[in-house]
Order: sequence, then C-alpha cells, then structure tokens
Amino acid sequence: MVRPVTPLFYYGRENRLAGYVCDQSVSPLLEIARPLLLVGPPGVGKTAVALHLAQRIGIDSVWDQLNEPAAPADMAMAGRGAAASGVTSKVLSSRVLYQPAIDFAREFASSIDSKDMPRMRKKLDEACVWVIDDLHLIADKAPAQEELAARLEARDAAGRITIVTCRRLPSEIRGLRPPLVSRTLPGLTVELRPPTGDARKAILRELMLAHMPDAEPDTWALLDGGLPSEVSVRELESGVKQVAMWCRMHDSPVCAEAIESAGGSGGERESVSIKAITSAVARHLGVKSSEMRSGSRRQNIVRARSLAMWLSRQLTDSSLSHIGDAFGGRDHSTVLHAIRKMESSFDDDADLRRAADHITERFA
Repeated sequence: MVRPVTPLFYYGRENRLAGYVCDQSVSPLLEIARPLLLVGPPGVGKTAVALHLAQRIGIDSVWDQLNEPAAPADMAMAGRGAAASGVTSKVLSSRVLYQPAIDFAREFASSIDSKDMPRMRKKLDEACVWVIDDLHLIADKAPAQEELAARLEARDAAGRITIVTCRRLPSEIRGLRPPLVSRTLPGLTVELRPPTGDARKAILRELMLAHMPDAEPDTWALLDGGLPSEVSVRELESGVKQVAMWCRMHDSPVCAEAIESAGGSGGERESVSIKAITSAVARHLGVKSSEMRSGSRRQNIVRARSLAMWLSRQLTDSSLSHIGDAFGGRDHSTVLHAIRKMESSFDDDADLRRAADHITERFA
C-alpha cells in the first residue's frame, strides 16, 4: 500500500519507517527523537519529510502551550495549520527554524567576527523545532561542528526537537568530528530510500499529470518500465521532463524512442574517481582537464585545480600523494597547501562554495 505523507513525499514498504514516524503523534517524537536524523541519498524526500514533521511539531506545540482559556479567534488562529494564511505562517515561522548546515556555518563565522554569539545561540536554543539540512556539507568546518554539537546538546537538555538530514550516517562522513557525530546518533535515525513498487508508480502518475497532462492515462506504465529502477524522485522527474520535451519536439505521443531519450537522466551515477571529479570541475568552471594537470599558474586554472584536489580528498579515499600524482606529479605538501587554501577561500567566495556543493551533490 502506498500513501502520501505530503504532496511531495509518497511512501511504500521501502520507506515504511519514515511513513510510520510521520503518522505518529508528536509526543513519542519528543521522547526519543532528540535529534531526529534523516539519512538517504539526494532526491529521496529528506527535506520534505523534515519540514512536514517540523510543521506538525510546531503546530502541536502551540496547542500544548494554550494552558489558559483563549479567545475563540485566538484558538482558531493557532489550530488552523497549513490551511490558514498570514497569521499561521507567522506562528510557524516563529517556532520552526529551517537552516541548511552550510548557512549555519556561515552564520557562526559571522557571529564570531561581530562578537554576536549570544544572540545566535539564543535564537537556536529557543526555536521550538530546528531543521538542519545537509549536515555532510560542513565536514570541512571543524569550529562550526563544535558549536553545532554544543547547540544540539543544549536543545536535548531543554527537551527541544532538532531534525537533521544527511547523505549518510554522520559516522560514515569523513571530516565530521566525534563530538558532533556522538550528538547526532543517540536519537532516532530514519533511513529514506528511492521509491519502488507502488510508491514509484504513484509518483510517476503525479509527475505525468504535472508534465504531460494530455498524455494517455496508462502512460505511467510505459515510463515505469522504461526509466531506470532504484533511482530517486528527483531523477524520475528529470526523466519524465526529458520524455515530455522529446514528445513536444517531435509532436509525438510517448513511445519507446522518447523514453530512450531519457535513458541517461536517471542512470548509474559516475563512479567517484579523481578523473571523474577533475572532469566535473573542468566542466563547471569552464577550463580543460589537461590544463588542471599541467604546470599552469593562471589564476583560473589554479582555482580549478585546488577545488578538484579538495573534492578528491573529500570524496575519495586517495592519499595526498595519490592526488598529487593525478595532477601532474605534485608532492603531498603542495596538495595539502592547496586544500587548506581552498578551505579558507570558501567563506569569502560564494561562487566557489556553490561549485563545491554542486559537484559534491552529483557524486554523493
């Protein structure tokens, strides 16, 4: 049986624990899910589930604090949930804080510079629900990790819910420090997987209605059989969009050729190798892979080469010497210097940080 938790997340047997958690009352979560850790590959619905639960917890907490009789109008405002407009959005925004982990790291750095840490800590400690998205992206931010671990401990002591999303278990992410790992694992961990079976079929029907509303009702079956198996919703949507574009371009109904055109949209991810990372960086920054392996000292080449070295260290098990060999035989000290310089550049170079996030997203 497949059920929708939110308009953005359907679950079947492969995600029954996530569905069960979403279906439960808030009280059990307050007891055991401190924090609630959602783990899974990109595009499986971690953020959608996190925000759905955060909104429910935020609404229920409003009701829990209504210990004194309230005016009818006030009660209506507190209890109307997502269907309400204006006032309810303000209530939720004051109780639910959503924050990508990389934004937390930037705010932490900014607060230190401006000597405004008490204000930041007060905001984070007092939020009813705090959603921290993509924890893996601060694996290179040791000071921010220490602060985050402290905030998680403070919120747990205060009985407040924190929801964390991550690609893999924090203990499996290279660069995440032990204090943070130990604070994220004691609560409730829910793994989300790509949709299969009835859930996949339901999602394909929804995607077909969104992108090919004029298609025959049974088109989803053709898509189900023609698109790769065991892929995320994001990859399914990419495939459906590709099919829809082919059909419009050829003024044709969905057919085997149209589905074949989407064959590369959701297939196997490129293996994580230094060569693959170098190619991805070259494409993203508009340089040649051969230039990154050369002795060129042009600024754009040095920037691209350093980013590829940093990503190779983050995403592979290669040693510094191995990475250096892949970039023209550079020694390990040169690689280490490039990696450290890259890490110090991220806070001041938003474009570079986005490039790193984008390429990490592809290979994670």
